[in-house]
Amino acid sequence: MADQLNIDLLDDENIDDPYPLFRAMRDRDPIMWSARHHAWVITGHAELDEAFKDTRLSTERMQGFRDRLPAERLAALEKAIELLDGWMLFNEAPVHQQLREPVRRRFTPKAVSSLEDDIRSITDELLDEMEREGTVDLVDAFAHRLPANVIGRLFGVPDELRSWLASWSEKFSVVVFGATKHPDYLQLAKESAEEFHGIIGDLMDHYAEHPTDNLISALLARGDDADGLTNSQILGACSILLFAGHDTTASSLGSSTLALLRRPEQFAWLRDQTGPTLPDTATEELLRFEPPAKVMMRNVVEEHERGGHRLEVGQAVFMGIGGANRDPRVFADPENLNLERDPNPHLTFGYGRHFCLGASLARLEVRIALRMLLDRFPDLQLAGDVAWRPTIVDRSPKHIPVRVR
Repeated sequence: MADQLNIDLLDDENIDDPYPLFRAMRDRDPIMWSARHHAWVITGHAELDEAFKDTRLSTERMQGFRDRLPAERLAALEKAIELLDGWMLFNEAPVHQQLREPVRRRFTPKAVSSLEDDIRSITDELLDEMEREGTVDLVDAFAHRLPANVIGRLFGVPDELRSWLASWSEKFSVVVFGATKHPDYLQLAKESAEEFHGIIGDLMDHYAEHPTDNLISALLARGDDADGLTNSQILGACSILLFAGHDTTASSLGSSTLALLRRPEQFAWLRDQTGPTLPDTATEELLRFEPPAKVMMRNVVEEHERGGHRLEVGQAVFMGIGGANRDPRVFADPENLNLERDPNPHLTFGYGRHFCLGASLARLEVRIALRMLLDRFPDLQLAGDVAWRPTIVDRSPKHIPVRVR
């Protein structure tokens, strides 16, 4: 299992652009061991598609996470871990279904289509503010604020707490995406978890007394069932849905816009298309080209052979979406952004039992918001250096300075 490449996803060069590393790994062997991360990394499309379906690879990893933590870190992260215990992403059956079922119907394509007017209204307000400023950070002014408002409305988060939701999501990302280089990792993890317990816990108390048509009320109703969820699980479920509903879409809005700004011909082609939303092919290609998660995590729960390698119980597996989405065995000219690519069988939202619940909502927000952004600012351009969030898992811009006029 010796490294033949320096497989370090936290190397500065790989934070800025992980795709050359993914390509080198995939060309050599689509399943490789990283001594740096103590994990297998899968970068081939066929290999990853198969791995997503394999129950010998599990998302359950919170107990292992606890076991690896020194006592002082475990104490500092106690409330954060309590939230993560309620993440459907980190649970298998039957808990996974218990957490997913109460909210699944709220995220179908038909259900999220009812949010279109809200998305347009919020986007208009944000674009108005950007126009007044002239030069802004696209991440702070647009990419983070739109999904925070949309998912906040679905959950019944009051208007005055929407800006808190965006800042909480950014802080909590140090826990979710792990192994960041942030010097205040433990402090941010502790603060963000305590904030969430307090603020969303109070909202849960309110909606327990005054239920209405929102996702917190839907989860609380399931908690009343005989085999229902505990309050701790409901709080955790709220945290993943609010976090993923904000962070995943924010990452896609930022990285998709950046991909276009760095490719003037593609920017111009998309800007000149007509219609109220982006073409479906353009939306899917942007999601393929810059997925919001470059890897997802799994654990080996049953020893088995995979691609000529022996995977042992307890080993970690990085599901390299960023590599699989650029596999030339599946995608012609995969390193180029082709907004008319069809078909486009990318794996951005995973596959199978853990397929991203919010995929339809993320697609809708990207289709509408980027169309409105290009219509309002046809001469949008970069105005400074871009910075990326330094994590293993996500592919998320921290800063994208832009000039709108």
